[in-house]
Amino acid sequence: MVAIITKTKKRIQSIYKNLSLQEISGSLGDMGTLLPLLVALSAQRSIALAPALFFGGLTNFITGFFWDVPMCVQPMKSISAVALSESWNAGRVTASGIWMGVLMTFLGATSLIEIVNKIVPGNCVSGLQIGVGIRLASKGINMVAQLNWVDKGLDCILLSLVCALLCMYWLNERRPLESPENESEASGSQELGSNEESDSTFDMNSTTETNEALLRPTSSSTSREQRARFHEQATSEVSHERPASVGKSREKKHPVGIYLFLIGALFAGITLGTAKNDDEFDLPLRFFGAPIAMWTISDISIDDWKYGFLEGAIPQLPLTTLNSVISVCALAHSLYPEKRKQSLSTSPTCTDAVISRREVAISVGLMNLVFCPFGSMPNCHGAGGLAGQHRLGARHGASVVFLGLAKMFLAIFFGASALTLLDAFPDAVLGIMLVIAGQELATTGFTLLVRANEDAFNLSTTSESLLLSLDDSALTKEKTRRLRQNTVIAVITALVIISLGKTHYGALSGFVAHMIYGDGYDDLMVWISSKRRRRESRVPCEEGLSSS
Repeated sequence: MVAIITKTKKRIQSIYKNLSLQEISGSLGDMGTLLPLLVALSAQRSIALAPALFFGGLTNFITGFFWDVPMCVQPMKSISAVALSESWNAGRVTASGIWMGVLMTFLGATSLIEIVNKIVPGNCVSGLQIGVGIRLASKGINMVAQLNWVDKGLDCILLSLVCALLCMYWLNERRPLESPENESEASGSQELGSNEESDSTFDMNSTTETNEALLRPTSSSTSREQRARFHEQATSEVSHERPASVGKSREKKHPVGIYLFLIGALFAGITLGTAKNDDEFDLPLRFFGAPIAMWTISDISIDDWKYGFLEGAIPQLPLTTLNSVISVCALAHSLYPEKRKQSLSTSPTCTDAVISRREVAISVGLMNLVFCPFGSMPNCHGAGGLAGQHRLGARHGASVVFLGLAKMFLAIFFGASALTLLDAFPDAVLGIMLVIAGQELATTGFTLLVRANEDAFNLSTTSESLLLSLDDSALTKEKTRRLRQNTVIAVITALVIISLGKTHYGALSGFVAHMIYGDGYDDLMVWISSKRRRRESRVPCEEGLSSS
């Protein structure tokens, strides 16, 4: 008991220490996804806003407290889309969430989620991130395109363009040139491996320099020694460390999420302040008055359970397992290398050393199984939300702890008028938030694709033999061929997702392409052969034991 109290106290101190303007800014990175669905479902009365906001905030708080990662909590998109398009009642939405809770808890508790992860190849995961990211950005662009260029209500395309230009300026990561006297200091700092201001975005320049050094013409013996040592060099190169002088040059980062939220809140205040009695807003604003929890099981009919499972949970399951578990774990593994568990990070094939797939699957299951009966909307984690929060400055769990407390505060004190406040928030700003989150997710998908190709080529036993046997020209051609092969499969996955809007169709298409066009069939044959050899090796041992 004492140990638990001590650990909790240390965690609270860590959250307080890490909470900064950057973390607060990053906590708003998922608002572009959350607010449109939350407001639309509440306006349709498919969910109750105050309980949905409160339990979403409580889930944010719990995940941020136990995981030191800005893990987002967002509505399940497939269920939300079906509920909006078919005007579902609250009971059917609740039933869908409970079914998802049961299925995800089962997959996580039995570790069947690992089988799903092994079936889905890495290039499909990259394609998934690219496709979902582009769809998110497209939704934001379409949201803005539906506005007028200039409008007396201030929510217009012009406002969106101004916000977009400001975001490009604020998010500019161009590094200033280092002065000559600082070059030696930077070199020394790099050797010491300072990571105080480490950037969690994959540094392609360092890997490119390493590859160029390895492929540079040298003597045969020296070249092979360099290639044989590539595993050690690659491991050190992806440590995401950078010179201290460069960190100082980029020390000041703009909290873009806060800026956008303040701009949106300002225009929302102007809209509500100038609203007339016959406008669509429910004025005046009221404090309290809305319950933050309600028992919803009694309102679910047999048909709600049936359609909630067939039309809600089943279509949502592939999206949740891929984007909310497998993809988000791979993204956290890439963005936060300093948070990887040492016992897992030594394996070159591990992609969930920060947060395990089993933990995330159980988290998604429990948040729906426990909270949906009390009025919560079906929620999950998501790679898009994590990418958006990271892009706007979040690096620790403190960001989502703050966001969770803010949601719960809003639900308790402004629950009766929260829908009015959110509905007045300009679509011009929400659209830009959505575009930023989608762009970050798609960019990360491309980056992970290149990085996965480098890791698979340079760290596998097959690639090590190639490294020692091929000359420089053949080695470069082989790497280019494999990168193109993986890119084609990722693009096929992304194109199907973008065209049809169904993530599971995209994953299935990518898997088929991997089996036919990629190395999937060869990998399957190798796996079958290894299983056969292992079985044959056990037979003599069993015969010897029986004879003795």
